[in-house]
Amino acid sequence: MLDHRILGVVERQVRTWSSGDAEVYASAVGGFSPAFAIPLLQQGGPQIGLIGADMTQVLHAEQSLWLHGPLPEAGSTLVTKTVEHIHDKGSGALVVSRWESEHATTRSSCFLKGEGGFGGERGETRTFAVPDTAPETSFYLTSPDQAVRYRETGDVNPMHHDPEFARRAGFPRPILHGLSTLGITVRDKDFTELHARFTAPVLPGDELRVEHWPTGEFRTSVDGRQVLVGRVVLTPR
Repeated sequence: MLDHRILGVVERQVRTWSSGDAEVYASAVGGFSPAFAIPLLQQGGPQIGLIGADMTQVLHAEQSLWLHGPLPEAGSTLVTKTVEHIHDKGSGALVVSRWESEHATTRSSCFLKGEGGFGGERGETRTFAVPDTAPETSFYLTSPDQAVRYRETGDVNPMHHDPEFARRAGFPRPILHGLSTLGITVRDKDFTELHARFTAPVLPGDELRVEHWPTGEFRTSVDGRQVLVGRVVLTPR
């Protein structure tokens, strides 16, 4: 069971990166993106620090990013992580954590199946919608080794590389990182803020249909099934 004593815990670590790290990220998602700041800040993956949880029952639910300015090509920064909330969603618990630095802030929500019913607050539910106008549409065929490539950015969750672990989690084989799908979706976009919800798993080798609207909303689907929805605040031109 999840150890609820993680609520409010604050951790600080120094993160250092080079231009080569950004290139590894770009290779893993098909292009450069300000979203590189997410794996840079939450090194190891959003599931790190969920003490006591059955990791086969942990799903990445939402991700947000706020950029405080252009991310330097290389550098070092102090990152402060805080476990902000543990919400009771009935069928599970939602753990919300925030990573902050001088360059960017990112927030991740992880859903822990079977960990609900402890009497906590339910918390607010963010709603996402896309316009009813025609979007700009593109397609991206993920490779069979897409998850292996994204793992090189530092995300060590075995859900994405260990077949037995993935089977115990209820998947036929390792699934693609949600952050890899997100990175592919917003690659080559210039933005200052991002919010996204992961709605279904993606398997390496799936073809992504990516839709973007001029107002910043986006949606990604596989075979007509939505897997990701969100919006960015585009950088003014």
